[in-house]
Amino acid sequence: MRSDHERHRPVTAGMLTRRRFLGGAVAGAGLFGWTTCIEPHWLQIRQASLPIVGLPPNLHGKTMVQVSDFHIGATSEEHLLATIDSINQLKPDLLVMTGDFIDHSFQGATSTIQRIFANLNPASITTLGCLGNHDYGSRWSDTVIADQVTGALSELGIQVLRDEHVNVDGLDVFGLDDFWSPRYQFRRVLREASASRGSLCLCHNPDVCDQTIWGDFQGVILSGHTHGGQCKPPFLPPPRLPVRNRNYVSGFYDLDRKRTLYINRGIGYGLKVRFNSRPEITCFELQRSSDESSV
Repeated sequence: MRSDHERHRPVTAGMLTRRRFLGGAVAGAGLFGWTTCIEPHWLQIRQASLPIVGLPPNLHGKTMVQVSDFHIGATSEEHLLATIDSINQLKPDLLVMTGDFIDHSFQGATSTIQRIFANLNPASITTLGCLGNHDYGSRWSDTVIADQVTGALSELGIQVLRDEHVNVDGLDVFGLDDFWSPRYQFRRVLREASASRGSLCLCHNPDVCDQTIWGDFQGVILSGHTHGGQCKPPFLPPPRLPVRNRNYVSGFYDLDRKRTLYINRGIGYGLKVRFNSRPEITCFELQRSSDESSV
């Protein structure tokens, strides 16, 4: 049995230091587990309306799903397959993918792309994509790898737009090759944009929005690339962003000349860590803009 002296022994500074150390260690271990094991695979489906000036009436109310930054080769295949299943459940009319299908250091891209995306149901109207910097391999410059990624996706019915545009039921959809790639030639395709037609642009890196290349393009630009900062302290900007314009993190941005940018936080990762920036599928409801003076 303890004596009264033992029961009422004062807490020393050393004991407080040890308790704080243990508490900090437990909190640190919990944060590490959250950022490396839970949040990188805690998928969010974000619902949003997307007004587009000049949207063809037949596309009003249709569902368009955007996904980005799969990083096949670095990201857990279980997570990628669960994401594909979530996309299928949304049953999109249009499905758009804004680059970084693979991680730059990945070998054997073609077979793995085909194995994963073979599980993807085609959108009812069209499935489109553009390439990101990682799709060009090491140093973002290997055009052979980019061609392999494009070919593997095309065989599965996913049309990759590389400085090209297509007309989708009256909507002009532009797809730009990656800003950091050796095939950066955006001006050529954007010359075909018209302010009189509804327009959508797939562009992996949002820094392209600040280039003087847009001409008469007035519409919506969909990007990825940033991963939302991947690790973002609450109420503070992320410490690391792979863009020149550090205002571009995630979500909607109103740009000049009737252009709107949306940055998707992406599905995967190069480094398996996320904090306050969950992986994201964006599910848009397309709407005709009620105000022709703004998007």
